[in-house]
Amino acid sequence: MTISDADALVLLQRVAKHGDASLQCREVSLRLSADQQHLTLSRYSEHYSPDGLEWVERQHRISVTELIRWVIRQGEPQVLVRGPDCAFASL
Repeated sequence: MTISDADALVLLQRVAKHGDASLQCREVSLRLSADQQHLTLSRYSEHYSPDGLEWVERQHRISVTELIRWVIRQGEPQVLVRGPDCAFASL
């Protein structure tokens, strides 16, 4: 598999047997670019059968800045810890 490099965070690894002669392997990983500006989500799948091997890899890349902006827009702000002399309501 090409996405199992040491610098990738493996989110999912699964091997499934289908019947007596078929095997499917899947891996999903997340990697930060060398310049730390982009995240790449990679999805890799292999299917072994008596007919041979089939594999496919898909990669999805996004700017870290855009991802953080999306999370902020989608999320609901919460104050997790607040001191008694806190002068402001939220950041």
